Amino acid sequence: MSALTATGGANALAALLGNRDRFGKLADKDFAAAAGLLVRKLMISAGQTKDDMVFLRDAVGQDIFESELKSLSAYHARLLARRLDKTVDDYEVSTAGAAAAHIRKVMSGEAIASEAAAPAEIPPSDDTPPTDDDTPKNTYFGRKSFRTGN
Repeated sequence: MSALTATGGANALAALLGNRDRFGKLADKDFAAAAGLLVRKLMISAGQTKDDMVFLRDAVGQDIFESELKSLSAYHARLLARRLDKTVDDYEVSTAGAAAAHIRKVMSGEAIASEAAAPAEIPPSDDTPPTDDDTPKNTYFGRKSFRTGN
């Protein structure tokens, strides 16, 4: 079969999938692990939108998607959450679990509805105390001041 001699990653995966009976050692868990690697790659790559993530979850299934979402590092989970919702507060995505929860909210549409219901920011009032502009702007109190006697 010419499919067995295919070069390239996608063709190699298609050849393995097309000849599953020949390669009996590859179980469903092996294909799920390979799909998980691809899902993780798509989650951490730039340019993914909410619609892309919803389509990806529907394509690979809830189990694989959720396991890869839970296994993201805090850094990558925050990046994905900020990519999907550019107005998210840093506090809401401070940990990997919080970022994953926010990603789930955005994908289900809950985060956008709650954002619209949030009150507008309060404008600054005139009750703020005046600032003292007589203080020097760049005071350095470190080793240099002790050495030179300033």
